[in-house]
Amino acid sequence: MNPPSLQAGDIDRHLRTMRLATVGFLLTVPVAAAVFVLAPAREGLVSPMAVSLTAAAAALWVGFTANRDAQARLDRIKRAFAARGDEQRLLRDHRMVNLAVLARLEVMIVAAVVASIWGGSSAVAWGVLALAGAMMCLSWPTADKTDMLIQRAREQRGR
Repeated sequence: MNPPSLQAGDIDRHLRTMRLATVGFLLTVPVAAAVFVLAPAREGLVSPMAVSLTAAAAALWVGFTANRDAQARLDRIKRAFAARGDEQRLLRDHRMVNLAVLARLEVMIVAAVVASIWGGSSAVAWGVLALAGAMMCLSWPTADKTDMLIQRAREQRGR
């Protein structure tokens, strides 16, 4: 029995779903900015500068390893496609990779909020927030990226 192949409109629905998820995550950027402005700074048990530096280090590590993690996940879903040939599953797995990347970038936003409330440097908080927002924008799902994934997965299956 042949696995299900793509039908007309499947890629459009796939992109629409991924874009809605991306917009949902992007909306947390202005919410975090509002928290920065509205929430008063709090005293903690740890030095505010230590909180800022720890939050920044964690955010940068999570953010800059997101691409490597996404690439490893994409390689796994291409190998799964090569074994099964299920294009619907390929798109479903692609959505899950997208969500994983967005969740990792959301951790950066949480770190920025922590740096804003408990940290000693608003520049760190704003910088991390801006970087997270930019990285989310760069992860915007496009038809070209999806077509390239499908093409490379098909090539790998044809080997």
